[in-house]
Amino acid sequence: MNAAPTAFADMIGPVLARLSALAPRPASLEASGLAPEMLADLALKHLLRAGSLTSIALGERLGLVAPVLEPIVQFLRQEGRLQLQARASFDNEVRLSLTERGRHGAQEALRRCGYVGPAPVPLATYTRVVRAQTIPRRSLAREKVSRAFRDIIMAADLCDRLGVAMASGRAIFIYGPAGSGKTYIASRLIAALPGEVLIPYAITVNDKVVRVYDAAVHDRIDLLDGNKRLLLAQGYDARFALCERPMIIVGGEMTEDMLDVQFNSGTSEYNAPLQMKSNGGVLVIDDLGRQRFMPQRLFDRWTVPLEQQVDHLSAGVDARFATPCDAVIVFSTNLEPTELADDAVLRRLGYKIQLGPLSVDLYTRVWAAVCEEMTTVFDPKMLNYALTKLYPPTRRPLLACHPRDLICMALDKAAYDERGGPFEVDDLCWAWTNYFLATEMSGDAAM
Repeated sequence: MNAAPTAFADMIGPVLARLSALAPRPASLEASGLAPEMLADLALKHLLRAGSLTSIALGERLGLVAPVLEPIVQFLRQEGRLQLQARASFDNEVRLSLTERGRHGAQEALRRCGYVGPAPVPLATYTRVVRAQTIPRRSLAREKVSRAFRDIIMAADLCDRLGVAMASGRAIFIYGPAGSGKTYIASRLIAALPGEVLIPYAITVNDKVVRVYDAAVHDRIDLLDGNKRLLLAQGYDARFALCERPMIIVGGEMTEDMLDVQFNSGTSEYNAPLQMKSNGGVLVIDDLGRQRFMPQRLFDRWTVPLEQQVDHLSAGVDARFATPCDAVIVFSTNLEPTELADDAVLRRLGYKIQLGPLSVDLYTRVWAAVCEEMTTVFDPKMLNYALTKLYPPTRRPLLACHPRDLICMALDKAAYDERGGPFEVDDLCWAWTNYFLATEMSGDAAM
């Protein structure tokens, strides 16, 4: 009867033990590293939103155990800002609620700082945890990298170049024509990084709270199936979320302020920059040169983080701080590198990896893989027609994006014509004509 729970415990036990050693649960107010006033304000804000909470529920929301929370609750009761509610017939626990003075204090606290969530961790704790779970670059040997990229069709030497670049700890600069697979390959680098990381919900610097965890970029791992009480009782510091190593890709929409702590005046909250959210993972700055600011400004901003693995930030004039910059930084562009930066800047960007046209062999493998994925028959005659009749007249290079785009459009045409079975030559020619601009065509390839 107990075999399944025992097996589950045996599986997650070592993981919880490792995480608990990395980020031990604070057992006292002093061990939390937080000012009592900050925790009191945060407790008031939670109660203002919830109406009333039991002490256990409040502790779950704050990510703190009872010995840390009890002195805060006692202080708030003595101040007349917190009261105990009479138990209802269905309640097994005493509930906490705000007095009128407490509601006023909570509203004032919200005006000063809009953050409402698990208690933050001190900057020193965050720095220590980031350093302790740094990307295990020394373990990125050829066998592990090849295994991580085994389902990606690429030249063997490209896999080695990417692996060595990641293991080096230096930035990676990927360039080549549009459609050569730069973004796809960059997005798959995360597969080579093993393990998981602890991401704090927020950090505190000089009484300022900066939100770090972002559900849009951090994929949580729930070891305990949502059981917060078990985490508080047996696990690591619940002020951290256990996540997959983050993978963040930002392109032409990127603005300069995304690399600095941002203050949202509407919510009175500070939010961590991209590079801080990507610590322990991969940050890809895609479409370099397409942003609304000069690439030189971006390179100047990255000089210190790339060379010293430390970034200097501020949450207002009274909260300047340094944080680790511990992510694989990838720059990707389809522009000529010399148009973006001079030799001195390019030298600092670490490894330069050029992606270009595919060989006929690799192109064939991509074509076959797309056919399998789209559940359509791989017909060598269709591929041969493209290689001998469509490409040569236009002198167009064999780019990695072409097979998927052409096959999908050919299938669209076949479906529109209500024809069953695989696509035909006419469908492929139709796709070719509608995929490329008329100004890019030279001669009638379909003929």
